[in-house]
Amino acid sequence: MVPLTPTKDENEASELAAASPREVRGLVELTERIVVGAYRGHPWIPRALTIALGVLVATCLIAGVVRLSPLPLIPLPLFAGSAYALVRIKAARDAEANHALVVWTGLFTGATLAGFWLISMAGRWLG
Repeated sequence: MVPLTPTKDENEASELAAASPREVRGLVELTERIVVGAYRGHPWIPRALTIALGVLVATCLIAGVVRLSPLPLIPLPLFAGSAYALVRIKAARDAEANHALVVWTGLFTGATLAGFWLISMAGRWLG
C-alpha cells in the first residue's frame, strides 16, 4: 500500500521501492496505463473516433444548411483541432510514444467536449 504522505521510516521506504511493477504510483501513471492499454489492446478505437467525429461534423453542416444560420458551424474549428489531434494519436500509437499518446488523447477529448458544449449552446440560442 502506498502512503499518501511522505515517510521517513527506512523500512517502509524500502518496501515501497520493492513494490510490484503492476502497482500504480500516481494519477499520471494510472491515466497513461488506461490510455495506452486501450489503444494497444483495441486497434479499432482510432477508426471509431474518426467515424464519430465525422458524424459530428456532418451534423453541424446539415444543421447549418437546414436552419440557414451560421451558429451550428461554430464548433467546426474545435472539431478540426480534434481531427488534428486524432492524426497525431495515430502517429504516436504507431511510434509507440506513450507520453505523446496520452497528451494528444487529452487534447482530442478536450476539444471534442468543448465542441459538444458549443453545439448545445447553439441549440439553446436557436431554440
